[in-house]
Amino acid sequence: MRYLALASLLLVAGGLAVAAKYDVEILEAKARRVEEGRLSIDGQVRVTKAIKKLKLTFDFLTSDGVLLSSEQAPVEDDAIARGQESSFHAEAENPPGSVRFKIRAFDGEGRQLRVGNEGPFIID
Repeated sequence: MRYLALASLLLVAGGLAVAAKYDVEILEAKARRVEEGRLSIDGQVRVTKAIKKLKLTFDFLTSDGVLLSSEQAPVEDDAIARGQESSFHAEAENPPGSVRFKIRAFDGEGRQLRVGNEGPFIID
């Protein structure tokens, strides 16, 4: 019985360690071309710690993974509590040759945060 309790405790601790590997998790991200030279980007994030003024940076890539350009946009909520979700919407220039994008995250102080499920995501 003691071993069963120890094994359960280790499983729970292991699960918490996995969740703590990132500060922001991208739950959903979609980009589509809306007009000549423009993209509309929408999605949902969840944070694992309280973050104020979360900003996302979208890195636009070629099919070979070469970085073409980056655009930054804030999420909808000014402050997000630990475990909460928030939406984002951004309009960006569509660099010629971009077919995918990755997402990076920064807090209001400009510190880069660890991102879970950063992409790459396909541009429709």
